[in-house]
Amino acid sequence: MLTLVILTNGCSKQGPIGPKGDEGKVGNNGNANVSSATFTMSSWFWSAPYYYADLSIPELTTTNANTAAVMVYFNTTGGTTWVALPYTQYHSPYNYYMGFNTGVGNVEVTWFYDSSLSSGSDPNAFYGTTIKCKVVVIPPAIKKKHPDLDLTNYEAVKKCFNLAD
Repeated sequence: MLTLVILTNGCSKQGPIGPKGDEGKVGNNGNANVSSATFTMSSWFWSAPYYYADLSIPELTTTNANTAAVMVYFNTTGGTTWVALPYTQYHSPYNYYMGFNTGVGNVEVTWFYDSSLSSGSDPNAFYGTTIKCKVVVIPPAIKKKHPDLDLTNYEAVKKCFNLAD
């Protein structure tokens, strides 16, 4: 028992400061504040004059809903090609327009047929497949750091912010 007391009393937590370590490597640019989410649009709702789908985007807050860059892209092939909204689908004699509206916690994707004679088809019926949408939210301070970034080019946005698919 005496040995145990000597061992614990003889320990010290303080010692000399060690030498400075080597400088670390510069890391890749991250995306800590840039968010990206992909949605499968299995159903669209009709409310004259357009079809719509609501997407929950919690990153759109009361603080940034009016200042963040919000980009929405869509895909009809299941592949890697993402087309930026707004988008016009030329379809004679009338066209379809896909766009979006933003609000706190929400992005509403819209699909409008430019004929007063009909509501047209929802996007899944028109394209014959389930549409996917990708929403990217870029805070204003981060957007300012990349003034020449083409936000309509998803591949450029993905590369710039190191986004995962």
